[in-house]
Amino acid sequence: MNITIFGASGAIGQLLTRFALDNGDFVTAYVRNPEKIKLNHSNLRLVTGELSNASAIETAVEEADVVISALGPPSDMSRKLKGTPVADGHDLIVKAMKKFNKKRLITLATPALQSEDDKKNLSTVVPGILAKIFLPNGYVEMKKLEGIIKHSNLDWTVVRIINPNVKYKGQSYDYSFGDQPGKMSVSRENVAKFMYTAARQSQLIRRMPIVYNN
Repeated sequence: MNITIFGASGAIGQLLTRFALDNGDFVTAYVRNPEKIKLNHSNLRLVTGELSNASAIETAVEEADVVISALGPPSDMSRKLKGTPVADGHDLIVKAMKKFNKKRLITLATPALQSEDDKKNLSTVVPGILAKIFLPNGYVEMKKLEGIIKHSNLDWTVVRIINPNVKYKGQSYDYSFGDQPGKMSVSRENVAKFMYTAARQSQLIRRMPIVYNN
């Protein structure tokens, strides 16, 4: 499988890249700084560019079977709104995928994005409230991303996560579609594992699972 990974130099993106390569996939890693990718593998191709570079994004997407974005908004607690580079980058990714008739997109978000499956519980309500109060830039970014994804005709999956800062320690993961309560934390390793597995799971198309450590 040919996988294009955006945000491949980040903590989750690097784990995703390694999982894919270890499983024999071909990976195109889209990065701003290629020096952050320490892997040297015959199945790895690097494409360097900013999220605003439509041409570079098209180069990265053109041969992909699956596009995975491990991009997330910065944890910026300032009250001044500073733009939506991640959402705007997703807009260019979606446009590139449409241009080359690519369908499968898996991206990362928080429960500030709302699913039709959501019921009121801690994992669906609290993150959005806290984001509005403490992370207004991230909240605006997530809501803009929500519109871009939901209005596309892609086979998307939005993997929602809460507090991806806990240590792995070998735990397994579980997920909810928001209809059942989930735990309020997840390791980056389990996020990467779930996102990679989601590429082969058609039952997750147009769904917004919330992933958490067991």
